[in-house]
Amino acid sequence: MNGRARHPVDASRLSCHNYIVIDTKYQGLREAVKKNYISIAMKRMTAPTRSRGRPREFDRDEALESAMRLFWDRGYEATSISDLTKALKITPPALYGAFGSKKQLFLEAVERYEQGPGCFARQALVEEPTAERSMRQLLLGATKSFTDPKNPKGCLAVLGATNCALDSADVSQALIDRRRLAEDAVRARITAGKNAGELADNADVDALTGMMTALLYGLALKARDGATRSQLRRIVEQSMAMWPRRPTAPR
Repeated sequence: MNGRARHPVDASRLSCHNYIVIDTKYQGLREAVKKNYISIAMKRMTAPTRSRGRPREFDRDEALESAMRLFWDRGYEATSISDLTKALKITPPALYGAFGSKKQLFLEAVERYEQGPGCFARQALVEEPTAERSMRQLLLGATKSFTDPKNPKGCLAVLGATNCALDSADVSQALIDRRRLAEDAVRARITAGKNAGELADNADVDALTGMMTALLYGLALKARDGATRSQLRRIVEQSMAMWPRRPTAPR
């Protein structure tokens, strides 16, 4: 197949859809992105041992969804076991039997977030034909997700564990590790664009990566503080106007 074909690809098997790579030019990039997100999934804490006693009297999947939304709204530290049992409509023994601990429940909730409301990031990195369009879609997808009226504002992976106590430092570190891996995926996509001749010769890949991730995290915080979707979109468009595109490169 012509390496210059620029057909979009269905979202990766690690997001909500399976995809088939149809553009061999970006085969290595897609494999790198998949590898990064597989690594993210494997960073989670050891899964709790499931109880072999009496069958549970609640839907574990629904309980995990409720926990994800509660952590997303309040953060890890501000969410107590009492809050969780009330939201999940289960007893503390049932919670520990199903999820092991509050920490394990939180990390499982973060993974669910990344596979669901947060899957826009993986889609942007693997579907768009140029680095510029990939970064634009990443940021626009964030503005849409972070301001969805059906969901808590902001991003669970960015804001979920920002003020953890010392005994919860491993929870905070787990999210730091996830964000670093996500940043590696952004860097890989920008690097592929530079190698394809899309960027100006003086474009700094590391600086661009830092700018995109810092902007992404800033959008999450501004959404949490009440910024509207249209306000966030204006920030994105102004920022992307500074993209160091080679004059002859496709947009």
